[in-house]
Amino acid sequence: MAKVTRWVATRHLEVVVDKEPWRLPEGLQQQVNQYWDGLIRHGTPFFRGPVLSVRQVHEEGSSVFIEGVLTDYAHYLFSRQLPAQHPYQVRVLFAAACLVTRDNWLIAGVMSPDTSRPGWIQAIGGSPNFDDIVDGRFLPVSSARREAVEEVGIEIPPSHCEVKGFTQDEMGRIAIAVSMSLEQRCDEIINDVRRYLNALSQNGPTELEDVLGIPISPSGLHVLESQTRPVVRYLKAIVQGFYTGG
Repeated sequence: MAKVTRWVATRHLEVVVDKEPWRLPEGLQQQVNQYWDGLIRHGTPFFRGPVLSVRQVHEEGSSVFIEGVLTDYAHYLFSRQLPAQHPYQVRVLFAAACLVTRDNWLIAGVMSPDTSRPGWIQAIGGSPNFDDIVDGRFLPVSSARREAVEEVGIEIPPSHCEVKGFTQDEMGRIAIAVSMSLEQRCDEIINDVRRYLNALSQNGPTELEDVLGIPISPSGLHVLESQTRPVVRYLKAIVQGFYTGG
């Protein structure tokens, strides 16, 4: 399967979540549970929290309607071993908190060693929690704001946040890009976040090991492509989508 990540610009996006969590066949659920039990025995730092998976995407003109269903982190990790088109493959959907500084840089995170993708460069953000789903609808701005507070210690008012679009890869996985405007320059934000991460690490493992700035311009793609650390593909699509205004 060819690796392709597309960018869809839209400010009119709705995510409806099934009332019931994803029910797996009994045999598959047993495999997932056994897999998770094995991780626990080996001292995994992971938490078996909620994960939102894509079921269907409907695009009508400039509006997008996404159907999603909740599962858990154990199912997500186990599904990475399944074939791409397996009916119980988890196609993650989450809100990417795209922190944009006053001088037009995007703040990205470097994942810590205790995560499922150690050393990877990606947007701030992650799986939703139950508070991010209200009346059967996933609220990407609320999710992104919560993640920004938890991961980098920055509280951003809703008036500074806006959905710009989303990325989708060949597997169907979706990152909803929430632009979050900051009043500080890139260097100021990076210094503040590094102090926050250092203080947070005194109490245990953190989600992020570090942060870096990416210019929202063609040079931003060069910054990402020249990294020695792995970079998630959706981040490149978001940077390009932001600077082209599409």
